[in-house]
Amino acid sequence: MLDLTGYGRLAELTKLTDRMTAEASKEAIVAAARLLALQVGQYQRKFGALPLEDAMELLETKSLGEEQAGWVADGLENLAVAVASVKDDERPPTVQ
Repeated sequence: MLDLTGYGRLAELTKLTDRMTAEASKEAIVAAARLLALQVGQYQRKFGALPLEDAMELLETKSLGEEQAGWVADGLENLAVAVASVKDDERPPTVQ
């Protein structure tokens, strides 16, 4: 059964994004980072700056609460979409 809690999504998206980034070329990772930067910039122009301190605190914590795990999972989902969205000429597509 699929675990859709914050923790379950975090575990699955961590595995997925680890695999995706390991298989992607450096150029694809750079393109995905630019896409994410564009999304953050667009969000900030529309809604205001995102506090970096909150993100840094999440990265440095020893344990995540359920809600925090959900936030990190949401971010990893955005990473997965960005990596999947960019063209990667160096890697042939694989069927899984």
